[in-house]
This record gives sequence, C-alpha cells and structure tokens, in this order.
Amino acid sequence: MANKKIVFGYRGLGGKGSGINQAFDKREYRREVSRLASIANKRIVRLQKNKLTDSPALQRLIENGIPKFSVKGKSFNELQAETSKLMRFLNSDTSTIRGINSNLKTIAKNTGIKYSNMRDLKSQASKFFELSSKVEQYLRTVDDMASAIGYNQIWEVISSYTQDNKIALGGTETNIDDLVLTVTDILKNAKSQNDMHDYDMKSGWVFLD
Repeated sequence: MANKKIVFGYRGLGGKGSGINQAFDKREYRREVSRLASIANKRIVRLQKNKLTDSPALQRLIENGIPKFSVKGKSFNELQAETSKLMRFLNSDTSTIRGINSNLKTIAKNTGIKYSNMRDLKSQASKFFELSSKVEQYLRTVDDMASAIGYNQIWEVISSYTQDNKIALGGTETNIDDLVLTVTDILKNAKSQNDMHDYDMKSGWVFLD
C-alpha cells in the first residue's frame, strides 16, 4: 500500500484578495513548513534506526546534502525551496518503512525474487539490483551490448538462473562478481532476441521476452 499523500496545509500566501496581512501569512507559512519538517525528520530517524539508509527517498536527500529539514534561519524564498524538497520526500513511497516494504514486494513480483520474509527480501533485493547493475555495466563497457539487451531481459536471466541453481543472492557465500560473468555469458550466447529457446539455465538457451 502506498503512503497516504501529504498535502501542504497552508493556502493563504497573502495573494490578491486574501484580505490577510502579508507578514502574518509568512509566519503561518513558516509554521506549516516547520510542522511538515518535523514529520519528515521523524521518518528519516525511523529509516536510519531500521538500517534502511539505502531507501531511494533518503539517498536523494543525502546526495543533495540534506541531513535533515529545518526552517531555522531561512528566508521566505529559502523556505519555498525547502518546501519543494520536503514535499517530494514526504510523498515518496520509500520515505516510510511501510512504503519501502510495499515497494520491495512489487519489485519481487516484477523480477521473480523468491523470499521467506521481509528481512530476506531486503537482502535479496539489494543484491539483485547490485548484480543487475554490474551486468548492465559489463555489457555496456566490455561487450557494447547494453543497448540491445534491456534490464527486463537481465532480470529474467538472473531470476531464472538463481532459481534453477538454488542460489540465494542474499547469502554470505554468494559471490556477486562471479555471477556477473555467468549472467553475461548467458546473455551473450543468445543468438538473437528473435531466436531464443526455453532453457533450464544449466546448459542451454533461455527465452527472453
């Protein structure tokens, strides 16, 4: 289930016809930003406490140099810029634990990841996309094939190969770098997207949609 959409609660910005003092409007605006910043900062703390710092929503903040949201010392123009970042974070599915879990279940369904519980899913999903990214990078930089083979095809091969060979991507004994070579070999050995056969992933062709 997606997060409940957060709506900015203050509408009167002292525009024409508002009949409200402009200075008063700015104080109310600041108060609303402060309220939402408090909600956002609590979410950040929960993600950090639950070791979910790889959340895309949180990673975006880190990349933008935002450890937490604040209204202190900011001008009205700066508050408006802060509001844009704040609302984007709050309305991101991966800004809450529930949203992250829902997002991961959707990913598992779309990529064929098999898991026993949410902890297992988080571990496998992280490794799954690490492997996918490395395969795509290898195909692009070494074999110049990435443009001909999309991520859906890469996911299909990874999913089929790991299931057929009972490989737990989240397992401590699993070497992702070794799997990169195996998966890329399977993809490279495919004759073409129009000439592929069902394959048990142990010694022949694999069908790619």
